[in-house]
Amino acid sequence: MAAPAAPSVPAVQRPWHGIALVIIGAFCFSLAIPLVRWTDGLATPAIAFYRALFAFMFLCMLITRHREPVQFATYRASMRRLLVLGVAVSMTVVLYTYSIQHTTAANAALLVNSAPIYVAVLAPLVLHEARARYTWISLGLAVIGIVCVSGPTHLDFDSLDGIAAGALSGAVYSVVLMLSRSLKGKVSGLTQNLWSNGMVALLLIPWAIQAPAATVIDNLPVLIPLGVFSLGLSYLLYFQGLQRVSAQVVSVVALFEPLSGAVMGLVFFGEIPDLIGWIGAALILASIYLISVE
Repeated sequence: MAAPAAPSVPAVQRPWHGIALVIIGAFCFSLAIPLVRWTDGLATPAIAFYRALFAFMFLCMLITRHREPVQFATYRASMRRLLVLGVAVSMTVVLYTYSIQHTTAANAALLVNSAPIYVAVLAPLVLHEARARYTWISLGLAVIGIVCVSGPTHLDFDSLDGIAAGALSGAVYSVVLMLSRSLKGKVSGLTQNLWSNGMVALLLIPWAIQAPAATVIDNLPVLIPLGVFSLGLSYLLYFQGLQRVSAQVVSVVALFEPLSGAVMGLVFFGEIPDLIGWIGAALILASIYLISVE
């Protein structure tokens, strides 16, 4: 998708378009929770590889209409940051996939969404963005909300490796957010996403070729939507949202993901949130509204 034109009204005043893109992207990203769990017989790197591969193939189809990704001369100066972005996305995908497999879905969603803690602190220093007026209040509400939704009293400390992977995925994901924001106006969201998924697939080929072909074929009904929706489309919408609002705003709005993950737990796994969970959902929605009124 071509880089968006500059809005007639400053994004920080009317960010609803970008916020809507991020919310939809967060929902798509949360689809990874049931889809990863529905895979059978594949190791974490193989799942991450095919997820990135099908995302890359989906995005390649968009090049027929939007040629910017193949016009390398227009973003040659940003190539180094694109490569670093690809590595960061690779690490995020693998760590989050592992976390989903080795701890509860709620824990994985909570930990990957720790990214706003890092972004809120670092974005003004790294990206030189003005700190939004209600950033800390909104962030505080959001953090309390995702803790409530994720049910911290049910943490399973027997799966510390999954918890550690989730925490690391949140730290690396904050790097993805800030790198993408730094490319605003230089590289479109489609190009960023295409390069990122291509890098993930390239880096994970050595592990992917070890997966039996029959097992991969059996998992295609899950792997294809896992790639197209929960990686290709979700990151594309995230990157497009970052073109319209600040990294701090996006990082807090993206906390809609654990909320939608709780809904999927209800729909697919019969997990009904308790009163604390509903309170957490309300706090997350309040934080999204509060940071949107800047």
